[in-house]
Amino acid sequence: MSFLRACLVAILCAANSQFLCAATLEKITEQNRPEIEGKEVDWIDGDYLFRNDLIVGVIAHPTPTRDANMTTRGVGAGLIDLTRRDVPSDQLTAFYPAGGRYAFVDDKLVQLKKSDDAVSWRCRSTSSLAGNDTQCTVEYRLRDGEPFITCLVRISGDQLTKIAAFDSVRADRTFNFSSLKGTSTAFCEDEYFRQTYGFQATVGSATPKWESGRARKLTYPDGLQQDDGNSVSWQTRIYPASSSLDLLGLTKGAAPQTFQLQGAVGDQPRVKFTMSAGDISPLKPDAVWRTEPSGNSVVHLLPGRYSIRVEAIGHKPVERSIEVSDQPATHSFQLGTASRVTATITDESGGEIPCKVSFYGLEVDGKKTPDPNFGLDSQDGSVGNTVYSADGTFVRSIPAGTYEAVISHGPEFDAVFKRITVPVDGNTELTAKLNRVVDTTGWVSAELHSHSSPSGDNTSSQLGRVENLLCEHLEFSPCTEHQRVESYDDQLRVLEATHLMATCSGMELTGSLLPINHQNAFPLKWKPYAQDGGGPRIDNNPVTQIARLAMWDDESKKVVQTNHPNMRQMLFDRNLDGKEDGGYAKMLDYMDVIEVHPPQDIFVDPATISDVKKRDQNRIRPWMELIKSGRRIPGVVNTDAHYNWHGSGWLRNWLRSSSDDPANIKTEEMINSLEAGRIVMSTGPYMTVQLHHNDLKQPAEIGDQVTIDANAAELAVTIQCANWLDVNRVEVFVNGEIQPELSRRRSTHPDAFASGVVKFDQRLPIEITGDSFIIVAAIGEKMQLGRVMGTGYGKMPPVVVSNPIFVKAPE
Repeated sequence: MSFLRACLVAILCAANSQFLCAATLEKITEQNRPEIEGKEVDWIDGDYLFRNDLIVGVIAHPTPTRDANMTTRGVGAGLIDLTRRDVPSDQLTAFYPAGGRYAFVDDKLVQLKKSDDAVSWRCRSTSSLAGNDTQCTVEYRLRDGEPFITCLVRISGDQLTKIAAFDSVRADRTFNFSSLKGTSTAFCEDEYFRQTYGFQATVGSATPKWESGRARKLTYPDGLQQDDGNSVSWQTRIYPASSSLDLLGLTKGAAPQTFQLQGAVGDQPRVKFTMSAGDISPLKPDAVWRTEPSGNSVVHLLPGRYSIRVEAIGHKPVERSIEVSDQPATHSFQLGTASRVTATITDESGGEIPCKVSFYGLEVDGKKTPDPNFGLDSQDGSVGNTVYSADGTFVRSIPAGTYEAVISHGPEFDAVFKRITVPVDGNTELTAKLNRVVDTTGWVSAELHSHSSPSGDNTSSQLGRVENLLCEHLEFSPCTEHQRVESYDDQLRVLEATHLMATCSGMELTGSLLPINHQNAFPLKWKPYAQDGGGPRIDNNPVTQIARLAMWDDESKKVVQTNHPNMRQMLFDRNLDGKEDGGYAKMLDYMDVIEVHPPQDIFVDPATISDVKKRDQNRIRPWMELIKSGRRIPGVVNTDAHYNWHGSGWLRNWLRSSSDDPANIKTEEMINSLEAGRIVMSTGPYMTVQLHHNDLKQPAEIGDQVTIDANAAELAVTIQCANWLDVNRVEVFVNGEIQPELSRRRSTHPDAFASGVVKFDQRLPIEITGDSFIIVAAIGEKMQLGRVMGTGYGKMPPVVVSNPIFVKAPE
């Protein structure tokens, strides 16, 4: 919800709260689908939507298959979405009443009630998952004007002495878990995404206790209440708040205070408020909250005098005191002037271009400027020391200092390296043209495996994932979230970039046998309001699972990709005990392509690796053995990116395409290219390979099969690199074996290599005996991708590997 829309809702509620904002509870259908904003929104049709004038949330409907995401399962009767309406930012993965000890899987047991000013939802369990003879009833209650929903858990049965009062909460990664000291309220807080959840025990005065774990157990020391001889219960008020300070005020009935901020530089300023003094004793001496991207925020504060410090990157901090009464009020702040960079990055013709700009602090006269930190790796826009811009323009506040700005748009473009000095309170213009120097006519770059928050195993903004893909010049990128058919269409529309990246809906199906049981498929039919987006369920048997995926959508035409497998486990040894048992080789019958990264392992003989686990990480050599055995499964490389700071781009594929314009890329043609093996795999360098022979009217390309008498054949290999990449070794593999006579290194064949964009352009004479396949690989030995790809992935070597050209001897 935008800020203006939130204001409108508040005004309408105030004007006619009985008509518009009375507490409501209803089953979600096509007619009443909600608009809940936040990174962790998980509702689907059939769930239950509750709201009043202050809060909105969703209770997952109880069915055996109701999962919120891949790692958050069995959520029936749990809270899966919850946020305030004036500052919407749902970050809740799930609240499990009774800590997941009971199964709620029968929607027929749900009871809805409504009174004049309240609604309630009740359901009883169908079984105990703790192995005792008890039953659980969960009831949620919501009243008009209350900033919380109440959850009542009642346990009945004959073994009540074994029952402890606790629930559990899934709130991942960027959350910290604490409590309001001296109160009966615990909380979890995501400061950076502006969402806090408070859990207030209504029985006793002891502070609830958190335990560690993916689903955090929340125990209420005084919470267990004896109802009668056959049941016990506990009751919890669950508050959504914008910060822990806001939560403190909400639990004490404080009035909302609106903070309006002017002067913040940038499209998405990260502004930090720190408050001390006043009545915040249940919190740390200094309580922190962050504003919305607009710079505004709402905090409920108890009456008193407060000292406030406002900070934003590159700005002078502002300090002042405010007096808060028991009435709502607005407090305006003006940030100090900022040191900033105003960037205008264009393509070679002066047009808009997506780009990535990283700032590295330099040392001048013995004084080192630190690298800036714009935000978490799960954010969008500014991440770490890097700015992603879908149109090449931005204004970014930054601490004063001297930096190297590294400006890039993927490996087909020269990067620009500029030294800039940003003065205190001043503006530095950053301009650059990104020239496309690598000619990839007839091929488009593709990432076929990446993730964001809907996957359930990470907390990254999906908008940030799409920005990452765009700015790294990935031209075809299916959406492949874990266990959920999804789409990138909405994010591309927000970025006004639908013409810059082709995409389609898809998923990664991830079973429990790891790492073998991960498969991607695309395109799949997306059903946005259905469980798993309409995708198939997992199976613990990899053969059953991949077959199910391949046959999904009435055996529709799709790519089925096996992800980062243990090749030994798949082909020979299913339990990895060192004894051949056939593995899960029947998976091969259903897969179209297979991930074989890291590509540099093609230069490593697995037999030279003594550690079995490290040997199993070499997938590309066993892949060549697989092809040698007659199974022509094309290879691909993908990042499997889960976070947004240089997450995408350091691995990619080039696929044969009749159009070089992303707006005209056809998914069906991408499927055909992948299935045919018309694929180049790379960390950045681009390569073409052709087989020339007098018997051929035109050269054989990567993925082709030709029948020739191989005498006097030539292999034409051309490798291109932008200015931040290089290669110094080229190898030809025939039937998986290096051909020493065709090896080329800068140290031994300096004339074969060049220093411009074209690093290598040679025709290599090759003789082939019998049916064969040819793969070409190149690497920059003792080289790195460098700062363009960050300090982590930048340590990877430049590598490029072709898929095979197949040669059949004449009969």
